[in-house]
Amino acid sequence: MDITYRTPGAADEEEIMRLLTVLYQGHVGEGLRGVLSEFIRDDNYFKMLATDGPGGPIAGFMTGSCRLEVDFECRAGIIEELIVPEEYRKRGIAKTMVAAFEDWSRARGAKGTLVPCGRPGFYEAMAFEKYMVPRYWKEFK
Repeated sequence: MDITYRTPGAADEEEIMRLLTVLYQGHVGEGLRGVLSEFIRDDNYFKMLATDGPGGPIAGFMTGSCRLEVDFECRAGIIEELIVPEEYRKRGIAKTMVAAFEDWSRARGAKGTLVPCGRPGFYEAMAFEKYMVPRYWKEFK
């Protein structure tokens, strides 16, 4: 296995969308396509693609941001999306991407990393502390 890490581009969007469709068990809309496209094009966001060799299939995808966080009273790196297909798990791909993200966030003044949601057990194994903060949503009419 020769995992290659790089910044994704517009040409990667369709394959990343297929991966996100698996993550969300088919519950994705066109809004996600627009958000993904904006993440990829906007230099204010962290984004990383892992492939199985140069030009090979996607072995992981991550995107994140860095912003002021009221609840934690500091600037924080926010992991927006992190997915590694099941056949590539337990190979250190996600840990490598999170470490690169943390370096990126630190360079922007972040004091820590926040994960709004994630797989139980994964983040705890990487020394994240679980917080029980409910989230609410109201769509604009």
